Amino acid sequence: MTRTNDTALEKTKQKRERRSSERSLALSFWLPLTAACIDVTAVTTAAVLSYYLRFGTFIARIIDHYKVTWQPKVTNYILFGAGLGLIYVMVSWSYRSYATRLRVPLEQEVGRILRGALLAMGVALALIFFYREFQYSRLVFLLTLIFMLPALIVARTLYQRLQISLFRRGIGVQRVAMWGAGDVAAKLWKDFERGRTQGFELVGAVGTPPVDGGMCLGEVQALKSLIFEHDLDLLVMAPPPDEEEKMEDVMRAAEGLSVELLYCPAAIEVTKSHIRVTEVGGRPILRMKTLPMAGWRYVVKRVMDFTFSGLFLLVFSWLYGLLAAIVYLDSGKPIFYKQPRIGMDGKEFDMIKFRTMRTDAEAKSGPVWAKEGDPRVTRVGGFLRRWSLDELPQFWTVFCGDMSLVGPRPERPFFVEEFSKHIPQYLDRHRVKSGLTGWAQVCGLRGSSSTIEERTEYDLYYVENWSLWFDARILMRTVTEVIRGRGAM
Repeated sequence: MTRTNDTALEKTKQKRERRSSERSLALSFWLPLTAACIDVTAVTTAAVLSYYLRFGTFIARIIDHYKVTWQPKVTNYILFGAGLGLIYVMVSWSYRSYATRLRVPLEQEVGRILRGALLAMGVALALIFFYREFQYSRLVFLLTLIFMLPALIVARTLYQRLQISLFRRGIGVQRVAMWGAGDVAAKLWKDFERGRTQGFELVGAVGTPPVDGGMCLGEVQALKSLIFEHDLDLLVMAPPPDEEEKMEDVMRAAEGLSVELLYCPAAIEVTKSHIRVTEVGGRPILRMKTLPMAGWRYVVKRVMDFTFSGLFLLVFSWLYGLLAAIVYLDSGKPIFYKQPRIGMDGKEFDMIKFRTMRTDAEAKSGPVWAKEGDPRVTRVGGFLRRWSLDELPQFWTVFCGDMSLVGPRPERPFFVEEFSKHIPQYLDRHRVKSGLTGWAQVCGLRGSSSTIEERTEYDLYYVENWSLWFDARILMRTVTEVIRGRGAM
């Protein structure tokens, strides 16, 4: 009987190892290879398109002064595009752009694509410098670089659609079990339940499930047999603080087994920051909070704020005069409304708007939020709010450096004090400069149409994920939101 059980266990083990090997091969070879081939095709297409634009259109006649000149073979530029594509693949591989265990949102891929394209073109130009057999067109190089970005974005979009389609069919999906019964584990459980398109399939819990109705696979002591029986690839450990000492038992039970262990500490509920691992004396340390704006990127952001706001004030100075006259004719003085707000590092500054309410708007009520259909709003004020024109004087505040074009919207000291008492991490919004527009606003969370808790969550996401590209995306979406008048009063 024992020999029969051992034989059955061995067959189960072999079957599991075979399926695990197939999934690993799909994740680590076939999917990355497919992505690389799509990228090489995209770059080659960009190079060929640039070739025909340079030598087969009116551009050629303008550059060559309408003279009939020798036209190089397209084959040379196809080879150039393929070589540039291979260089891009190698550069992107070093950035782990082809890691398929986690599907990265497309907006986060754009920065990697731009960085990889610039570096790949630089390497290609350096190599071509030593190649004297053929003289390439410098304009084709420039056009190729311009076309590479949209071509690679389209390529990555197609690849991600393919990836999702394969995950839905169960190809490359990793089978996950969870250990832990705290709040963090319960939230992770729900995330994994929705994670099929992310490449995960939640099988069940080892030990007590963190949610009601969750499937229990067995106890930790039987982890070895559970891994083979349920064909597990990942074991996610998310214990509550009072059970973290039991992690050693789980890790010992997993010794010698080809299963990945992921640990989600309970401390992540205390912070929404990206948890990063650093090292001191060879000992790993979790970095719970970092400075979101520092270094050259922060300098570039300030230069962009200064330049754009200065140009806007100069070009649209006539509009400021027109709006000021309209406000004055409608409800008299004062034309502008100055209000103290809390900005970066908790510093107070004066934010200026065109006045859109009666002068006695808060004489009786004190500081209160405006609401839709607010009777205190003047006739012209309603129009200004509808198109966010009352915010235009804040470009001067951006020019002076108290605000930025993009960032969390600033609040008055009274509200900051109140919100910080019951909203966790509310004050972390002040780790960056306040902005004319923000991530919460372009996602439709404006005014009375949303809660302060919702907006704070989006603001904190911006703080922790800030980048120059993120700012550019928000600015582009702001135009659409203003036109729609979404949430405006």
